[in-house]
Amino acid sequence: MSMNCIFGFSLFLLLLVALNIYFFYILSTEHKPATFKLPIVKSDPIPPVIREINDFLNRLPSQYHNKNSKFLPVQKSLISSFNSSGTNSKSVWQTVENWADEESLFPYKDGAAGEILQAMRSSQIALADNAPKGTQLKLLLLLQGKQKLYFKPKRYNISDVIRGNIYAGYDRHNSEVFTYYLAMVLNYKWVAPSVIRRIHFNQDILAHATAGLKRTMVKNDKGLVCIYGKCYYCKVNETVCPDNKGEIQGAAILYLDKQFKVNKSPWRRSYNSMKMEWENDFDFCKKVSMLLSTKRILNLIDISIIDFLIQNGDRHRYEVYKNKIILLDNGKGLGNPMLDEIDILAPLYQCCMISSSTWQNLELVSGGSLTETIKLLASFQGEKLTTDDHYRAVERRLLKVYATVKYCVAKHGSAKVFKNIDGI
Repeated sequence: MSMNCIFGFSLFLLLLVALNIYFFYILSTEHKPATFKLPIVKSDPIPPVIREINDFLNRLPSQYHNKNSKFLPVQKSLISSFNSSGTNSKSVWQTVENWADEESLFPYKDGAAGEILQAMRSSQIALADNAPKGTQLKLLLLLQGKQKLYFKPKRYNISDVIRGNIYAGYDRHNSEVFTYYLAMVLNYKWVAPSVIRRIHFNQDILAHATAGLKRTMVKNDKGLVCIYGKCYYCKVNETVCPDNKGEIQGAAILYLDKQFKVNKSPWRRSYNSMKMEWENDFDFCKKVSMLLSTKRILNLIDISIIDFLIQNGDRHRYEVYKNKIILLDNGKGLGNPMLDEIDILAPLYQCCMISSSTWQNLELVSGGSLTETIKLLASFQGEKLTTDDHYRAVERRLLKVYATVKYCVAKHGSAKVFKNIDGI
C-alpha cells in the first residue's frame, strides 16, 4: 500500500472518530440546561452554602425545566376568575366588605378577582388625601362606593434599572401589581388586590383633594401642579407630576380596613454597613425557633420565596391578620433583573424547611408557567407589568428556589424539610 493511501485512510479514520465524538456530545447535551454561574454575593469568600446551592442548580432534574401538565386546571381556574368584570361596583364592594374567610384575604373565586380589579380601575373618586403613614409618597383615595384605595404613583419607567443596594430607590408601582399576580398564581391568597390605574390630575385628584393634600402640592417650572406628599422621606423637590395627557399612572391597592399586628422580621437588614446577626450566624434559625412557632417560620419562608422572586430586600417588618402574614409594601421589587441577592432566601436555607403545600405549588409552575400566567392575567387589564428581562429573571430565580430545597433535602432528608401544617 502506498504512503498516499495510508495517509488518506488515516485521515478518514481521524475524521470518523471526530464525527462520533461530536454526535455523542450533541446527543448528551441536547436537553441539558446552560450552566449557571455563582450568584452575586457581597461576602468574600463566597459562603459554602451558596456554592452547594449552585451545585444543585446545575444538576436540577429536567422536570424543573419543563412545564408541569398538572398546572393546566389551576391556570384555567385563574383565567376564569381574572377574565371577568363586574358591572355593579356597589355589589362588588359589598362582597369585599362582608368577606370573612380563613382561606384568603379577599374573594377570588367565581370571577371575583377580575370584578374587584375592574371596580378598582373604574370607580369614580370622591376624595383624595395623603396616606397617613409610610416612608414613600402615596395617596389615600375614597371611591364613590365608600371603598378606599392606596395609590402609589409611578416613579420609574418599567425599563429603568435600579442600581445600588437591594433596597435602593423609590418604590416601583408595577412591583406592587406584579407581586399580587405572582402571589395569586403561587396560591398565596393573603395579598391585597393591586392594579395599574391612570388618574386625571385635575378631574380626579385636584377636584377632590383635601386641604391637607393641597398643602403638599407645588407648581414646577413648566407651570404644572405636582404633588410631593406627606411621608417620612417626602421632599418638596421630589414631586410627581401629570403627564402630557394630564394623568398620573400608579398602582391602586385595595385598602385593608383591618387591625394588624406589626412585627419586626428576624431577617431584617440594618440599612447600613453593620451586619445583622442572621448574616453572620448560619445557625440563626435555631434562635428564631425558640421565639417563633414552626407555623410562623414556615409563613416567613413563604414570604421570603416571593420576595426572592421579585428581589424585594426591604421586608424589615411584617403584618399579621388572622395569624397569617399579609403581603403589604411590595414596591421594592423588580429593580435589577441581572442581580439575584440569594440572601433574601436566608430563612429557607438556614431553617431548611418548607410547607409541603408551598412546595407542591412551586413544582406546579415550572418551565415558564409562572411568568406565562402572570402575563396572561395582567393582559386582561390591558397592562404590561414589566420587561422580558424581569420575567426571565423570575424564572431563573425560581430554579434557584428549587435548587435550595434540593440542597436542604440532601442535607437533612425529606422528612425534616417538608412540613405538613394546616393553614400555612
